[in-house]
Amino acid sequence: MQKIIRLLALVLALALACGCALAECGIGDAAFDCAVSEKPREVRKTTQSEVDVAGVTTTDSGVAGVNAAYENENSVRGFVYRMYKTVLGREPEESGFNYWVRELESGRATAASLVSDFFDSNEYKAKGKSNDEVLKDCYQAMMNRGPDAGGYEYWMERLNVGMSSDAVCSGFVSSAEFRALAAQYGIRPGTITLKNARDKNYAWTSFVYRLYADCLNRDPDTTGIEYWCQQLLKGKGGAEVAAGFVFSNEYKNRLPSNEVYVMMLYRAILGREYEENGLDYWVYKLDYTNSREHVLNGFMSSNEFYNTCVTAGLPVGKKVAEPENTAAWKANILILSLANRERAKYGLPDLKTREDLWERVAMTRAKEVSILHSHTRPDGSDCWSAYLDAGFYYSYAGENIAWGFKNEQSVMDAWMNSIKHRENILESGFEYLATGRYGNLYWSQNFLTE
Repeated sequence: MQKIIRLLALVLALALACGCALAECGIGDAAFDCAVSEKPREVRKTTQSEVDVAGVTTTDSGVAGVNAAYENENSVRGFVYRMYKTVLGREPEESGFNYWVRELESGRATAASLVSDFFDSNEYKAKGKSNDEVLKDCYQAMMNRGPDAGGYEYWMERLNVGMSSDAVCSGFVSSAEFRALAAQYGIRPGTITLKNARDKNYAWTSFVYRLYADCLNRDPDTTGIEYWCQQLLKGKGGAEVAAGFVFSNEYKNRLPSNEVYVMMLYRAILGREYEENGLDYWVYKLDYTNSREHVLNGFMSSNEFYNTCVTAGLPVGKKVAEPENTAAWKANILILSLANRERAKYGLPDLKTREDLWERVAMTRAKEVSILHSHTRPDGSDCWSAYLDAGFYYSYAGENIAWGFKNEQSVMDAWMNSIKHRENILESGFEYLATGRYGNLYWSQNFLTE
């Protein structure tokens, strides 16, 4: 019995000893947790600097942030912290901060590549800053100062024509000031390889920007200006790029009058406002004889446009194809002349033609007449819907159609010998006439007053 009692006492003593040990382990864990805010836990161990960077505090919002003491530290950590505050305007998150510290310390990143990535980040772009604000941020981040007047004007010119912050960063990182700043933090300054075509040549980007501003009356979208600058880099000439704007659907859908079209060419192609004699000369050609392609080629053949291209370091490029020698355009111009000859007999003002009316309405209707000889269109709608489909919201319109006539004089004779058709040709209220010829036999004469 005594042996049994001694054995039970021994077991009880061992149990108590174990309980104390377990309790001590629990106290130790609790003490470690409570000490996190004073001495942060290491996430992992690699280099000594990474261990130091793991000094993390927890903000009220629960987002981990890096200790602000790095702000005044002339080290890699200090440089990274500075960029978060200067460019992104916030405290660093631990993962991003540690990533950039590792990249810089390993040599995989340079001061230049870090700055470029920060300015090019979605977070920075989402701020929607003005060019003025972006440029001031660049000065502060890379030169640790505000802009000087000359430098500000130089770089604002580049941002204002559509170049990105990368172009500014690329220029700044090659400066003595930036190299000195990188040296202060013990970081290799590095360089920036420009990725965007619009950032590589100010004169070319400015050329494209002017086409957006003077032809399309808007600022360029990023995708569009990048595309056209790429075309220039691939060897396209100034004339070819300009034609891409002038004959874009965006511009053509505005249905500019002949006069508005010529005024636009003065600004977009020659970079200046028109003079009265020049305006009258080119508008007359559009009203009575020539296509808009022909007039554009005339502007692009000028010494002014040649000098613009030479100054920008661009080839002039190829002329655009003109419809002047096509049977359809010749028919349009000849019938306009014949109609005005008849109107002159009655003292009526001349009708003028418009290429967009010819292309979008008259040629469309001539083709439809080959399918259905009627003022009702093949789809069942009336002929006036052709004007509306083309974007012409007219105040007054008329249409003559015909088939089976092989030349302009014969179809005009037929129309003039028909009372209703002759009334359209001699109507004093009409301003424009465009005649479509499809094949050799099908005709549509379309009148318009806007």
